[in-house]
Amino acid sequence: MTHAVIGFGRLARALVPALQAAGHAVRVGRRQPGPGELTAVEAATAADWVWLTVPDDQIAATAAGLPWRAGQLALHCSGATPLTALAAAPAAAGFHPLKLLAGEAGLAGAHVGIEAPPEWLPALQALAVDLGLQPLQLPTPMGASARAAYHAAANLAASGVLAVLSEAQALWTAAGLAPADALPALAPLTQGALATALARGLPGAVSGPVARGDVGVIARHRAAVDAAGLADDLLQALAQRQLALAQAAGRLSEQQVTLVQQALGKA
Repeated sequence: MTHAVIGFGRLARALVPALQAAGHAVRVGRRQPGPGELTAVEAATAADWVWLTVPDDQIAATAAGLPWRAGQLALHCSGATPLTALAAAPAAAGFHPLKLLAGEAGLAGAHVGIEAPPEWLPALQALAVDLGLQPLQLPTPMGASARAAYHAAANLAASGVLAVLSEAQALWTAAGLAPADALPALAPLTQGALATALARGLPGAVSGPVARGDVGVIARHRAAVDAAGLADDLLQALAQRQLALAQAAGRLSEQQVTLVQQALGKA
């Protein structure tokens, strides 16, 4: 199996060595190749599978500019882009690793969302296993709205957590504590919540004043957010979701739910 990888960003820098370590030949195609390097057309011509690891808004144009032949498979690794962007190719599939690729992080250990026609699915699932990934079969075909929801879920679970930690850091600083200490001190709480959720499920992991029905603490939290000069929209939105989890876990009585909603200004 010979693979062409078109584009050499962060994802490709993890994908190429993983493919090579699994015993596959890889040709990297670059938009502006240097001496001894291949163009996108040269790499694609020599390959069985062609990976388009370019930015999302370049996938369709890049696919349209390649000289496809029968039997080739085009793949993208985008979570948000439908496979219609690869319409120029004879066959298309999506292979989206659910992993943040920061620094030198590799692919192994992550789930990978695979969208593919039935005739290509077994080979892609086998490749995922070879790369140390856990294959996750996506609906096929996956429409634009479903793709957007899937990708929004992934983004919320990744950078969405960073937004929450940023808000926590601002409140930490408003309490008179050193900003540099915020992340090292708070991140273990995030990690602990995730570990508990994996063991017990989301409702079983929820804790804090909302889950206890402690309306006095909730009121003080809202006052602290106001005193820090922050909008309390994020705090309220998160508290409402925590309340739903606490209800799902049977943690609160109807009266407690009403009191929490009143404390949040929602009743």
